[in-house]
Amino acid sequence: MKRPISYAAIMLFTLLSATGFSQNTTGAKPKLFANYPDHINCTVTELGRAFSVATDQNINLTFSDNFLFNGTVTSNVVKYANLQTAVIRSASFSNAIFVLSKITNTDGSTNYVGHIINTRYYDGYNLKKDASGNYQLVKIETGAVLQDCKQE
Repeated sequence: MKRPISYAAIMLFTLLSATGFSQNTTGAKPKLFANYPDHINCTVTELGRAFSVATDQNINLTFSDNFLFNGTVTSNVVKYANLQTAVIRSASFSNAIFVLSKITNTDGSTNYVGHIINTRYYDGYNLKKDASGNYQLVKIETGAVLQDCKQE
């Protein structure tokens, strides 16, 4: 009686293993920001510069001595009276995009949110504000979050 159960368990394990390996047909994505730090300090002044550049113009954003994000503004739109979003595409980072939004609060203060991603790569950055009010680009693993939506 134990033999059929053992064979069934082996067959089930083999089937699950084969199914799991067949799901990963594209292989691992490379890391775009492997040579950059996990945390990059950003000044409010530099973040604000992104909103002063018109669509189709180039911009160089310097966030630290070792991280320069340069590219072309593909969109700079005021969506509501309190929300403006700029999108910058960087050829230097394999056409990664930096989506940055400026939110003006009712008290007149400003908050920034954003991220740098490239769907062909495993990593990116999220813009975070710490408890002291300082902004940092914090490295994330986009490959673990973003799902490939290609249809075959």
